[in-house]
Amino acid sequence: MSSLFQLLGGGGGSWINILLQAVGCAMRGESPQKFMKNLANSHPQLKKVNLDDLMGSAQQLAQENGVSIDDVTKQIDQAINPMINK
Repeated sequence: MSSLFQLLGGGGGSWINILLQAVGCAMRGESPQKFMKNLANSHPQLKKVNLDDLMGSAQQLAQENGVSIDDVTKQIDQAINPMINK
């Protein structure tokens, strides 16, 4: 899928689990920073990511992996929209 999920070792259905956790977090009104900090507890690869500047970190990761941040955003939207528009 996207480089974020590759970074997290997201093969198979693990990326779906991450997306469902993110949707649940949003539905509970939790901040994206809180979600990412909780995710970092179970994914040590995220320890190097500045979780207080999520957009800057996302842009840096995209650049490091040679992908467009717009492409990553579209991939995430395409993955999430079917789940929330059922």
